[in-house]
Amino acid sequence: MEQAQPSAEGLRYRKKLKARLAVERAALELVIERGFDGVTVEDICARAEISKKTFFNYFSSKAAAVMGRMDSFPDDGRLAEILEEHDEACYLDVLVGVVGTSFASGVDESIVNLRREALRSMPQLFFQGQRDLLAVQHSIAAALQRYLVAHPERRMLVGQPVEEEALVASSTAIGLARTRSMLHVCGDAEPSAAETRSLIVTYLSAGDAASG
Repeated sequence: MEQAQPSAEGLRYRKKLKARLAVERAALELVIERGFDGVTVEDICARAEISKKTFFNYFSSKAAAVMGRMDSFPDDGRLAEILEEHDEACYLDVLVGVVGTSFASGVDESIVNLRREALRSMPQLFFQGQRDLLAVQHSIAAALQRYLVAHPERRMLVGQPVEEEALVASSTAIGLARTRSMLHVCGDAEPSAAETRSLIVTYLSAGDAASG
C-alpha cells in the first residue's frame, strides 16, 4: 500500500515551526549565557543564522522570542466556545488552563527546559513580553462579557456591571497563569489551575486574618 505523501501545507508548517523553535532556542541560550540585557536581536539572528527580517516574521521583540509566542491564543469567539464546553468548571480555571496551553503550544521539551533554566535564574523575565499579554487579556475580557451575559448564573461579582467582572476576571486569569508558571519553574511539579487558585485564596485569607 502506497504511503500518503505529506501535504505542501503540512511541510510548510513544519518548516516554519522548526525555524521558529530555532530562534527561541538561540534567544534562550544567549540569555542564559549573557543575561537578558546583554542580548540583542542582532545577536539572536547571528546565533540562529537568520536575517532580522526573518526574525520579525516570527517574533515582535526579543522578549517575545525569550518568553514564547502567544499568537496561538484563541480569539474571543473561540474562547467563548471553550468556556461553554467547560461550563462545569470554574471559568477562571478554564482560562488559566488555556493561557498555559497557549504558552506551551508547539514547543519541544528541550526549549521548555531552556526556558525553565532562564526563568529560574532570572525571574524578572516573567514580566517581559507585556504586549502579548495585553492582547490576551483583551480577548479574555471580550469572551467573558459574551459568556457571562448568556450565563448570569456563572457570575462571581453579582450586582456589579458585567464589563467590570470581565475586566477583573481577565486580569486575575493572567495573574493566576503567571503564578502557576512561576510555581512550576521554582518547584518540581506544575500545580493545576484549581490548585493555584486555592493557594492564592488561602494566601489572601491569611492576609485578611492578619490585618484583622
